[in-house]
Amino acid sequence: MSWSGTVTCSYCYQRGHNKRKCPQLTEEIKGRHTGATSMAAKERAAGNENDATWYDDRAERFRQQYLKRTKIDLATGEKVTNKAAKTARMKNVTCGYCKERGHTRRTCQHVKHDKQIFVEETRRMRIAALESARETGIGIGSMIPIRSTGYDLDGQWSSDILTLRYVQSVLWDDCHANRTALIVKHIDARKLGAVNQSPYTSRDQLTKLVQANGAALRYADAEGQDLPVSSLVPTLDPPKGWLQPTEQSLEVAIKQAFPTKGNDYAKSRHYEYSYPSGITKEIIKALGLQEHYST
Repeated sequence: MSWSGTVTCSYCYQRGHNKRKCPQLTEEIKGRHTGATSMAAKERAAGNENDATWYDDRAERFRQQYLKRTKIDLATGEKVTNKAAKTARMKNVTCGYCKERGHTRRTCQHVKHDKQIFVEETRRMRIAALESARETGIGIGSMIPIRSTGYDLDGQWSSDILTLRYVQSVLWDDCHANRTALIVKHIDARKLGAVNQSPYTSRDQLTKLVQANGAALRYADAEGQDLPVSSLVPTLDPPKGWLQPTEQSLEVAIKQAFPTKGNDYAKSRHYEYSYPSGITKEIIKALGLQEHYST
């Protein structure tokens, strides 16, 4: 907008229209299409098919630009409806997820099916994670000795401090197809109720601390001394619906697994879905989706 309120074209610098409606640019696009079409025919007549194809692609780009601006198809010279114009444009649209032409990510069937795989894999992973955690015997209310880094009772910094930790909660939603560990939140048993006590430990790490020979377990430190007994309270009941996840309940995890922001690589389809194997391939067959995958 100029100070007078009149629109000035950023292409021809004439007043009264913008670049989208610029008649000069529209005619130039038409001329470029004619020129590219003519060169394609010339190169093809000379036997240069590769060059002819290059000019064909160039002519098609100009045809699409002209069609978008005027709703007239230069290939036929006829005016087309908005629906037909959109259909023609969509043929050259490339999906940001699967990289195939003819559709966008919003309507991509690949991302729809891949999410189904993710949900089913999460269900299986959660069943296995819960069973494994229950076998360990650790649950909410357990008292477990954990080695960590910090200040000891003498006020000295140490990388091998043994403290008795109270298992306060389980991060249930953090267990899914891309993060199979069941993580628990624990705090220093001496500081129950205090703020800023939120370290985390996975089930695999806890297993290394717990021997599989009953609830009355003892540990030996580096000097061979007996360490505190772990108090194992097997109260590990997941929230309702946790073992039967849906796309809605996994909304956060799915956004992380199928991001729509970031660079092209991050937003593209993962290799495990393009070329499935292992558990992914097994789930595809179980869901009857073989026709949609290269299995």
